[in-house]
Amino acid sequence: MKAALYKEFGPPEVLRYEEVEDPVAGPGEIVVEVHAVTVNRVLDCAVRAGTETQRGVVLPHIGGVDPAGVVHQVGEGVAEVSAGDRVALLSRAPCLECDQCKAGEFKKCPKSTMLGVGRWGGAAEFVKVPASVAVKLPDNLQFAEAAAVMRHGPMAHYLLFDAGDLQPGETVLVMGAAGGLGLAGIQIAKAAGAKVIAAAGSDERVAVGYDYGAEFGVNYVKEDLTKTVLDYMGGEGVHLVFENISNPNTWPKALKCLRKFGRLVTAGAHGGGKVELDCAFLYHENIRIFGCTGNTEKNVGDTVSLAGDGRLRAKIEKVFPLSEATEAHRMMESDILSGKIILDPRAG
Repeated sequence: MKAALYKEFGPPEVLRYEEVEDPVAGPGEIVVEVHAVTVNRVLDCAVRAGTETQRGVVLPHIGGVDPAGVVHQVGEGVAEVSAGDRVALLSRAPCLECDQCKAGEFKKCPKSTMLGVGRWGGAAEFVKVPASVAVKLPDNLQFAEAAAVMRHGPMAHYLLFDAGDLQPGETVLVMGAAGGLGLAGIQIAKAAGAKVIAAAGSDERVAVGYDYGAEFGVNYVKEDLTKTVLDYMGGEGVHLVFENISNPNTWPKALKCLRKFGRLVTAGAHGGGKVELDCAFLYHENIRIFGCTGNTEKNVGDTVSLAGDGRLRAKIEKVFPLSEATEAHRMMESDILSGKIILDPRAG
């Protein structure tokens, strides 16, 4: 099969479109013909650049954390999916060898690895994965759309509801509103009956938030985030802040947008990761802060349902053939886009 492979860390030019051995499904595994996989700023580009050394990537490596496609081959003991099924693949892959996996408790696997990071991923014509990570797709959901919404939808559900306890009628401030996780958060919150304020770093990105359902938007580069939000809320803060930047300039401002007993959920640190915390505000206002990742089976099912109904959409910036993975990585690193970049291995 053809794959976008790199044998050393470095700039996008280290990627090579090469022939590698076809994967073969073992017990409990499937091989999927990849129709779409996204390019992510951290999990693909930063990993390839060698700046994410803590993730323990072993070279040579094939990235691609969220492929979608058609089941090509089924290994021994697999009953949940069949050859020909349309599927998206969750990124956290169990080892299939530990006691938890043998008991069928795959989400409790202590040796799980991330697809496209701890093991070869979907930037290839075929990918081998444990069958438990396959999620069947409705026929009306295109593969590019599925790859994009399944990357962020389950986590957004988990942050908003499992961690953030968002309720109908509450107001949520979505930071980084034009990014993949931000757009998922906007749409999922709206579908649950919440009100949304979209915050982003340019007028164009704020406009994207409006396009996807936000009632109000704020450019936190041009405006004082806390003052603008509080003014909009009539002096009372929002119930929940959906944060996925961890920028030392915007994080403290976002925190101060909360009302008494408010909650802040955060996943992501591409803005730096180290921020100032006003502990007096934290305890006087009874604020709760949750840093978390992951998802539940319900989060996954709810994501598929919303996407199948057209209530959860991805913003697709461009689809590249796999042979142009280098250019796709360059575009992702340019920071000029707000949508998802997709690789299509069937296009070359």
